Amino acid sequence: VDELLRCGICFEYFSIAMIIPQCSHNYCSLCIRKFLSYKTQCPTCCVTVLESDLKNNRTLDELVKSFSSARQQLSQLVLDAPGVCSKLPAGQNHGKNPAPRLTLKEEVPKIDGFLKKAEDCTSPKAGGLARAGQRTLNTEKEEHNLHSSSVAEADGKESGVGPQGSPESHEKPSTSVVKGVQKVECPVCGVAIPEQYINKHLDSCLTREEKKDSLRSSAHKRKPMSKVVYNLLSERDLRKKLKELGLSTHGTRQQLVRRHQEFVHTYNAQCDSLHPKSVAEVVKELEKNEKIRVKLEMNKPSENTMTFTKEQTEKEIDEIHSEY
Repeated sequence: VDELLRCGICFEYFSIAMIIPQCSHNYCSLCIRKFLSYKTQCPTCCVTVLESDLKNNRTLDELVKSFSSARQQLSQLVLDAPGVCSKLPAGQNHGKNPAPRLTLKEEVPKIDGFLKKAEDCTSPKAGGLARAGQRTLNTEKEEHNLHSSSVAEADGKESGVGPQGSPESHEKPSTSVVKGVQKVECPVCGVAIPEQYINKHLDSCLTREEKKDSLRSSAHKRKPMSKVVYNLLSERDLRKKLKELGLSTHGTRQQLVRRHQEFVHTYNAQCDSLHPKSVAEVVKELEKNEKIRVKLEMNKPSENTMTFTKEQTEKEIDEIHSEY
């Protein structure tokens, strides 16, 4: 599960997950946007894809959120679990065979406790739905058991009447046990729903339009920025664009292009989020990343590089290589 919830580009948990409809592969919004500026294809299967093809995968974002909170508790359970026999020193293993059994017994209530905690942590609405679903399943099981027991009793009575039971008496109960699930068509969307779930479905179906509108408004709060063809842009215009966005205008043309490119990618990635960061926050994040990058480049030791010229002889080059 941990591997499935990680992006195939950065290998971190999905951050604003985006799905490629052509191949159903998922990536972080920022990662895939940066990759597509380098090559317009899926990094996994190489199918042709454009930025406009990308779609949000909200379910995956929720899964990452839930798994991240559960992972910490599960890790704590493993750490709190008593040591297994194999972890003990060699001298203590003899004559203590029941130890692993005890640990297994002790672990069960801990896991049960974790599951109970997880149920408590869920939202009241989700919990109510889960409990309602559980109750319906339990009632169904009870009904099925009562029905099967009554059929078995009837079978016994019929078989007790005559010494030889007719084959018909054995066939009838099997057909009566298999009960077809009655489906009712939803008056709103027209989808066939099992009769017992029709009220629950109607509640969600009637509020779906409101939810859709709210999601649409939040998802399209900001329009993504269009790409810039930097070769056709003069350095003066480029500095002007950076100044308008509140970014630094210092540095070489290459640095300016990279700065603007990173801003566009980060800004467009935030447009995919339900709660996007403001322009000021994006600028602050980029400045922080740039300072870290410059610091790392400055601290890079110079002796870790090999430098030689065309005029140097083969012997001199070999000496530089051996020193390196």
